Amino acid sequence: MNDQQDKLKQREALENAYDNFVQPYIKQLIEVNPQSLPNIDVAFPGFCCASGWLALTLLYCVWLRSLTKKLTR
Repeated sequence: MNDQQDKLKQREALENAYDNFVQPYIKQLIEVNPQSLPNIDVAFPGFCCASGWLALTLLYCVWLRSLTKKLTR
Protein backbone atom coordinates (compact mmCIF):
# COMPACT_ATOMS: atom_id res chain seq x y z
CA MET A 1 0.00 0.00 0.00
CA ASN A 2 2.87 2.34 0.82
CA ASP A 3 4.41 1.70 -2.59
CA GLN A 4 1.17 2.66 -4.33
CA GLN A 5 0.95 5.89 -2.33
CA ASP A 6 4.53 6.73 -3.31
CA LYS A 7 3.67 6.20 -6.97
CA LEU A 8 0.60 8.42 -6.65
CA LYS A 9 2.70 11.15 -5.01
CA GLN A 10 5.31 10.90 -7.75
CA ARG A 11 2.66 11.13 -10.43
CA GLU A 12 1.05 14.12 -8.73
CA ALA A 13 4.45 15.82 -8.44
CA LEU A 14 5.09 15.28 -12.17
CA GLU A 15 1.68 16.68 -13.10
CA ASN A 16 2.27 19.72 -10.90
CA ALA A 17 5.70 20.21 -12.42
CA TYR A 18 4.14 20.27 -15.89
CA ASP A 19 1.43 22.71 -14.81
CA ASN A 20 3.86 25.01 -13.01
CA PHE A 21 6.86 25.02 -15.33
CA VAL A 22 5.96 23.83 -18.82
CA GLN A 23 2.45 25.11 -19.41
CA PRO A 24 3.19 28.85 -18.92
CA TYR A 25 5.86 28.68 -21.66
CA ILE A 26 3.48 26.91 -24.01
CA LYS A 27 0.75 29.49 -23.49
CA GLN A 28 3.15 32.41 -23.84
CA LEU A 29 2.94 34.28 -27.14
CA ILE A 30 6.20 34.69 -28.97
CA GLU A 31 6.51 37.83 -31.05
CA VAL A 32 8.48 37.61 -34.26
CA ASN A 33 9.85 40.64 -36.02
CA PRO A 34 8.60 40.37 -39.63
CA GLN A 35 11.63 42.25 -40.94
CA SER A 36 13.94 39.51 -39.65
CA LEU A 37 12.27 36.89 -41.86
CA PRO A 38 13.75 36.19 -45.30
CA ASN A 39 11.91 37.63 -48.28
CA ILE A 40 12.02 34.39 -50.27
CA ASP A 41 8.66 33.23 -51.58
CA VAL A 42 8.81 29.44 -51.72
CA ALA A 43 5.12 28.64 -52.13
CA PHE A 44 4.90 29.24 -55.88
CA PRO A 45 8.07 27.34 -56.92
CA GLY A 46 7.11 24.47 -54.64
CA PHE A 47 3.63 24.38 -56.12
CA CYS A 48 5.04 24.37 -59.66
CA CYS A 49 7.45 21.56 -58.86
CA ALA A 50 4.78 19.42 -57.21
CA SER A 51 2.31 20.09 -60.03
CA GLY A 52 4.91 19.16 -62.63
CA TRP A 53 5.71 15.85 -60.96
CA LEU A 54 2.00 15.10 -60.53
CA ALA A 55 1.32 15.81 -64.19
CA LEU A 56 4.28 13.68 -65.25
CA THR A 57 3.07 10.80 -63.07
CA LEU A 58 -0.46 11.03 -64.47
CA LEU A 59 0.85 11.06 -68.05
CA TYR A 60 2.98 7.99 -67.29
CA CYS A 61 -0.05 6.18 -65.83
CA VAL A 62 -2.17 7.01 -68.89
CA TRP A 63 0.62 5.88 -71.22
CA LEU A 64 1.15 2.65 -69.29
CA ARG A 65 -2.59 1.91 -69.27
CA SER A 66 -2.87 2.44 -73.02
CA LEU A 67 0.18 0.24 -73.55
CA THR A 68 -1.28 -2.62 -71.48
CA LYS A 69 -4.61 -2.36 -73.33
CA LYS A 70 -2.81 -2.76 -76.65
CA LEU A 71 -0.92 -5.81 -75.39
CA THR A 72 -4.03 -7.59 -74.07
CA ARG A 73 -5.93 -7.33 -77.37
